[in-house]
Amino acid sequence: MSTGRACQSGSSPPRRPHLQRLHGSAARFSVSGYEFLFNQPLFLLPFHWRLVGLSSAVLPPLRGPDEISHFVRISSYARGEILPTTEVNGRKGILVEPRLYSELQFFRTAGEVFAREDGLHYPQLVAGYRNPTSSSIADEPDEAPIFAPFAGTEGYNPVAYIPYIAAAAIGRLFKLDFPDMLFLMRWFGLVTFTAIAAYSIAVIPALKWAFVLIALLPVSLYNRSVLSADGAALSTALVITALCLRAAGGTAAGRVWERSLWMTLCALSKQPQIVFLLLELMFYRVKELPRQWLRVASVVLPSVILSPMWVFAVSAEIAAWRLQEEGHHPPEHFDPLWKLLYMWDHPYHFPLAAWRALSGWGDRLWQELIGIVGWQDILLPTWIYVALTVLLFLVPFQKLQVSGATRARVAVITGLVVLSYVILVYLIFFLTYTPLDVDHVRGVQGRYFVVVLPVAAIFVATVVNRELPSAMPAAIAITGSMIAGIATVEALFQAHW
Repeated sequence: MSTGRACQSGSSPPRRPHLQRLHGSAARFSVSGYEFLFNQPLFLLPFHWRLVGLSSAVLPPLRGPDEISHFVRISSYARGEILPTTEVNGRKGILVEPRLYSELQFFRTAGEVFAREDGLHYPQLVAGYRNPTSSSIADEPDEAPIFAPFAGTEGYNPVAYIPYIAAAAIGRLFKLDFPDMLFLMRWFGLVTFTAIAAYSIAVIPALKWAFVLIALLPVSLYNRSVLSADGAALSTALVITALCLRAAGGTAAGRVWERSLWMTLCALSKQPQIVFLLLELMFYRVKELPRQWLRVASVVLPSVILSPMWVFAVSAEIAAWRLQEEGHHPPEHFDPLWKLLYMWDHPYHFPLAAWRALSGWGDRLWQELIGIVGWQDILLPTWIYVALTVLLFLVPFQKLQVSGATRARVAVITGLVVLSYVILVYLIFFLTYTPLDVDHVRGVQGRYFVVVLPVAAIFVATVVNRELPSAMPAAIAITGSMIAGIATVEALFQAHW
């Protein structure tokens, strides 16, 4: 009776308790879903894997920069040939089976024709590969092995190739032909390096979305899609940068052995990354260094010892032979020790040559830093480079939860690392790749500098010291990663297929 009177009087019936709990749960679910989306960058990992997988799948064999040279070097490691032992006419390499050599030359020639002829698509160039009646690739079991040069990749440490070496060993076990083995190696690399990048995002205490955007730039996606040392270089740089920032922002030094391991892997991936050793100084005050020398030494000493030892062991030629093919240059122009003595007598030669290279090719370096795919011959639309550059600058706008003294120390160290890395890259190419009669440093590409973008993001955060609204970094990174991923896959597909 009371319920009927309440209804007749126009008042609403009391809400049942289970309905109240349901509404409360729905509200909490909505809030928690929102927080998960904008506070857990790793939810993009499946999207990330699909993007890199698509990039690798639509990219024909040997269409990565120097991918044929990387394949040859990886093959030598898979055979157990750590140091170069075979040399022909002053160039180091390995002896390969005639059929494999023919396959390598077939796809390399196909790539050269594709890059030279407008309007061609890859299926037209490689249609005869699987057809034994029209293919130029034949079984030649009685012929002697053929020399395949490393072409500059002999200087890369096996650390940069670990997943590729494992895949090559599996491919040799199952006797895969060249294209199948190449794609197996690519897939091993993209899974491994994507997982390492995800680990860095998981451990860094701040700037997670900045790391997401850097890891999903076109250049980053593409480098993980092909055989290259760049995938390992960026992934290890992301991890050691994250670990050092975590140590700087915490009350303890963290796991020293972990930083030592990743610092060594980072320094061995590419020679210029030896400057990342400076990141260890972010944690320690200057007056504490004498008391903490053992911790510092345990992190940096393996890299200080192993990196130079490797350089001297392989005696890398850094592909200076390419310039000798274009025209004769005195051999001492590519001798680092002779060049250093020359720099002592002519101290302004290198700075001026580096400045001419930066000022004359700055626009191209900028595009390569964001991403030019293929053999550095497939440009993305201009608006993508502009948009991603703006997003890269904005995404690290975040206040680090550290003291003022720590923030100043982190700013100094990260700025020094970025500057030192740029100078060292240009110095290496000046010493080993630039003749004295050339007025600028030759051979430097913008993609070499993507590894310092994580460090640069920390530098920007410490210097700007401003906070965007809570959802903005996530929105920026998600937008940028979608633009980068879709543009990369579309450019590769449209160009090749």
